[in-house]
Amino acid sequence: MNRILMASLLMLVVVLSGCVTTRGLVTLADPKVTAQPENLNKTAIIKIVEDDRVFEEKPKTPNIPSLKGGLEKATADDKAKAIARKRNGYGKALGDIMLRDGTVASTVEKRVVSALNQSGYRVVPASEANYQNADLVISVKIDKFWSWVELGFWAAKLNTEIETTILNDKEPAKKIVVETKITKSLQAVTGAMWIKNTNLALDDYEAKLVNKLKENN
Repeated sequence: MNRILMASLLMLVVVLSGCVTTRGLVTLADPKVTAQPENLNKTAIIKIVEDDRVFEEKPKTPNIPSLKGGLEKATADDKAKAIARKRNGYGKALGDIMLRDGTVASTVEKRVVSALNQSGYRVVPASEANYQNADLVISVKIDKFWSWVELGFWAAKLNTEIETTILNDKEPAKKIVVETKITKSLQAVTGAMWIKNTNLALDDYEAKLVNKLKENN
């Protein structure tokens, strides 16, 4: 009887998650603060936001980024937009989950800008004059940005993990590491749930970055 229930659950996860073999395109939410206030009294430059995630051909665990069809066929754009892999009822990795617009780097950059604004910084272009006068000159390295499913007996767990390392040219010895992981137990992983969980992780990441920036003021 337990085997029948388990099989039924696995099939439910598969059926309600859409076609797991095809590529899924998702649109994530923008930060709640989308325009820079005029009264910010400090300035910051974002030199670069680098996607430093490491993809593997056949990872042993689902939290490691991978792509359907293998890395040899994957383009730079594929890697830049990939945020998850779908899985069937037996846990086998199948279709990709990709950003419809933008990249992982541009998504994180929006959140960094919003966090800087909330911490009193106005983001300015990386000109020579601005560089000399800026309070912060940062480089953002994206170490983790991935969602994955873990199948259990009665439910599936949907995880989203984000981690960045932020370096400041003005204080090279200091670095800011921001990490978050959101896990939700579900009986069906739908396209909407991938989006919701990733948005929750982005919101949490942004809030933690705000706190880190204020601590370092």
